[in-house]
Amino acid sequence: MKTKYKHPIFICVVLCTIITSYSQNILTDGDFSLTTNIVSFVDGPPPANVWSTWQGDNVEANATVVNEEFNYQILSAGNLKYEVQLIQAGFSLVPGHSYKLSFDVKADSNRTFGVFLGENGGNWTNLMGANNYNHNATTEWRNINIEFDIFTAFPYHKLGFDLGLVNTSIYFDNVILIDLGVIKKAIGSDLNKNISNPGFIYDSVLGQGFVSSYKESKFIIYPTITRAIDTTTWSTLLSKEFAQNLKRDENLNISLNENFLDPDELMGKNQYEFFIYDMVRLGNEIKMKKENIDYCIIPEIVFEPERNGTLFVFGIHIFILNNEGENAFSFLLNSHHEFFVEAKLYAYNPDENDLEALKKRCLEVGVKAFKFMVH
Repeated sequence: MKTKYKHPIFICVVLCTIITSYSQNILTDGDFSLTTNIVSFVDGPPPANVWSTWQGDNVEANATVVNEEFNYQILSAGNLKYEVQLIQAGFSLVPGHSYKLSFDVKADSNRTFGVFLGENGGNWTNLMGANNYNHNATTEWRNINIEFDIFTAFPYHKLGFDLGLVNTSIYFDNVILIDLGVIKKAIGSDLNKNISNPGFIYDSVLGQGFVSSYKESKFIIYPTITRAIDTTTWSTLLSKEFAQNLKRDENLNISLNENFLDPDELMGKNQYEFFIYDMVRLGNEIKMKKENIDYCIIPEIVFEPERNGTLFVFGIHIFILNNEGENAFSFLLNSHHEFFVEAKLYAYNPDENDLEALKKRCLEVGVKAFKFMVH
């Protein structure tokens, strides 16, 4: 969307602003002032640092640049949203940084479209999150801004505008991706956000009594259990940090017991069964210990097998049991829960530091969900 200004002083101000913002643009030729030909590809990764298109077999569409604006004339849009794509790929991203994607868009009539920014290939991980995928275009130019944090980067990144399903032509201009710097907002800091389902609480007859009395109760926290298909590890440090995060806002009476609780091998066909089996076995161990406390906390993190170099967290379990080993307020989180999705709980080719940071983020999500549930 190119706007012409007549006042010379205003022109200078506008040009300075545009030069500054475009000097920060990670993308190539976001204003389409240099692109005269849109590359079309079919197989393999999209070409790097140029605008390109990919279309499904049944698509009839033509991509051009007219008056320094991208114009996608779509006559037959296919059966899936991703069957018509405007793409730029090959740019680098920095883990632990915040980014802003902005662009101008309009269409011949009101329509929806998708925006993907993330891993090209592999698991097609959208670093902006599912909540930022769907957008609307109208017959007037409108500017859309999307801010997002990333905690991992991939070998080859792609920005894709998914334009299929709707036989309506669409136009883009001023596509800008900016690195905002190191993430400033802690994962667990926004407890007032309206999220409908922070996790799944396993039903317990003791639940209401726990919510009513937990602030005056005495807790023990055991070392955090990390589970994979064939390995189990423990961490007292993670549990210390988990307790500190709870005590900081809730001022709970929590002490650390450094003895490991062993849930034995991972049993079950799905996360719910993993959760139930481990809760029963951990409860039996707690019952035998006869601790002089009201409640025990045992955090547990379950990882998927590594896929194409990316390690994903499968689920988070927070077991809260009484001193008889009975469930008081245990809950689980996974990719169906928004706190979990927002935290982007995965890492590409993680080293030890990456793995520990990923575990810490998991328990920060667990603390955040707990605080939301009991309030």
